[in-house]
Amino acid sequence: MSETFDLTVVVPTLNEEGALRLVLPRLSETFKRLGVRGEILVVDGRSKDATVAVAESLGARVLVQTGRGLGGALREGLLAASAPWAAVVDADGSHPPEILADLWSRREEADLVIASRYIPGGSAVMDPLRQVLSRSLNLVARLVLDLPARDSSGGFRLYRADLVRSVCAGASATDFTIQQELLVGILSRGGRVVEVPFRYEPRLDGASKASALRLAPAYVRMLLKLRGWRR
Repeated sequence: MSETFDLTVVVPTLNEEGALRLVLPRLSETFKRLGVRGEILVVDGRSKDATVAVAESLGARVLVQTGRGLGGALREGLLAASAPWAAVVDADGSHPPEILADLWSRREEADLVIASRYIPGGSAVMDPLRQVLSRSLNLVARLVLDLPARDSSGGFRLYRADLVRSVCAGASATDFTIQQELLVGILSRGGRVVEVPFRYEPRLDGASKASALRLAPAYVRMLLKLRGWRR
C-alpha cells in the first residue's frame, strides 16, 4: 500500500547540490514541526552536478524534467504531486522553508497562498536593479491584469492541488511567467488567493539562473497573453 501525504513540496533544481544539502533537511524538519505527512518532490532539469544523488540521499522523490524551463518544471512537479496540498519552494534557500508554516496556517482561507515580498511585513534582499525591476513589473501586472496579489511573480506558494492541476493542464509558459499564468488560471476558475509576508533571502550556494535582460520582454508577452483571460 502506497504512503499517503498531506503536503507535497515541489523543488525545481538545476545544479543545486550545495544548497540542497542545506534546504532539504530544513524542509523535513518543517514537516515535523507542522505535524504533517510531507513528501519532497525534486524536479531536476538534468543537472550536471550531484543534485539528483544529494536529493535522493536526503529522502526526496526525484522527477527528471522533460519539458522546457521553469514553467515545464513547475507544471510537471505540480501534476505529479500526490498530496491534496502542493507547495513550491526554490532550491537555493531564498525561500526559507520555515515560512511554510505561515502558508500552511492560511490554507483553509484560499486555494493559493503566496509568500509575498511586497505586502506589509515582507521584504527582499536583492541587488538594486533587480529590486526596481521586480517591484515595477509586479505593479504593472497587478494594474493591467487586475490582480488581487501584490507579488504575482513570487514563486514561494501553497496550492490546492486539484485546482492547480486543472490549471497546469492548459498552461504553456516555459519561463518565470508561469507564476502569473498559474495565478490568473486559478482566479479565472473562481479560486481564492491570499498573501502572507516573508523575507526573500540571498541564495545559499551557486549562481542565479535569472536574467534581468530577459525580464521585461517576457513580462510584456505575458501581459498580452493573460489580459484576455481576465476579461
